[in-house]
Amino acid sequence: MMISSPKQPGNDIDVYLSPVIEDFKLMWNQGVEVFDGFANETFKLHAMLFCTINDFPAYGNLSCYSVKGNKACPICKEDTASQQLKHGRKTVYLRHRRFLRSHHPYWRLKKAFNGHQEASGPPTPLTGVEVYEKVNNIDHTFCKSIKKVICDKHLEEEINLL
Repeated sequence: MMISSPKQPGNDIDVYLSPVIEDFKLMWNQGVEVFDGFANETFKLHAMLFCTINDFPAYGNLSCYSVKGNKACPICKEDTASQQLKHGRKTVYLRHRRFLRSHHPYWRLKKAFNGHQEASGPPTPLTGVEVYEKVNNIDHTFCKSIKKVICDKHLEEEINLL
């Protein structure tokens, strides 16, 4: 899917995704009749979305995760190692060597990286229960621009009645 606008939709991404979500709900719950040309018969197809492939900004929009700043890594989370560049406003992320296998030769290199050897492995992945506890109480307002249009139209109708 491509967004036909120079700006990212941000929280309004659900406007673009709602038709796809409705189609998947239909295909998962009721299924759709599909013709099989090889068997020369129809069958009921059920489908689901297994995964998505997207760039990092789209990942942030779809998952409501901040992909900017000091704690931007969705894997490392609070353990994200970041540093502000001295002569710029860029944030760089460090310690990626810890995701290599144990005792990889890169772990010992100092000069090629940030002057330090890598000392620890990757962070422990969250369990399903831990993920659920983190997202259970998230409250997001979606369709802000559509709600604004609806509110503006409603306000305009009330003014016309006066």
